[in-house]
Amino acid sequence: MGKKNRKQQTETVAAVIDEPPALIDPVEHYPQEEDTSTEVFLWLLAYSVLMFTLPFLGFYGVRSWLQESFPHLDVFAVNCWSVLTAVLVVNLVVAMYVLKAFREKPPPPLEQVQQDEDEDFEALEPKKEQ
Repeated sequence: MGKKNRKQQTETVAAVIDEPPALIDPVEHYPQEEDTSTEVFLWLLAYSVLMFTLPFLGFYGVRSWLQESFPHLDVFAVNCWSVLTAVLVVNLVVAMYVLKAFREKPPPPLEQVQQDEDEDFEALEPKKEQ
């Protein structure tokens, strides 16, 4: 870069000061939902009901099916398969809940507070000694 004399430097600084500040691109605004806490609570309630009822249905369903279809199995083997089914169902419900949480959309960005243009111009102007 070549050296500039004082006059060129002064003109460049004056041109920069005279230019209005560049406007910031506005943030894309999303319609803000009123309240999502009710929806979150209802989903939690739904998954809690599923977690309570489905393992019982799985346990007693598999137990009944094994006792009718395989009468030669002893009680211990039937109970082991039934408990395994209940545990797998609980893990499936938890995995579904986690998957739903990962797929949630991020909350909309907060709106920026716009300052008066006067404040912006004052910040750009050099302070004069009085």
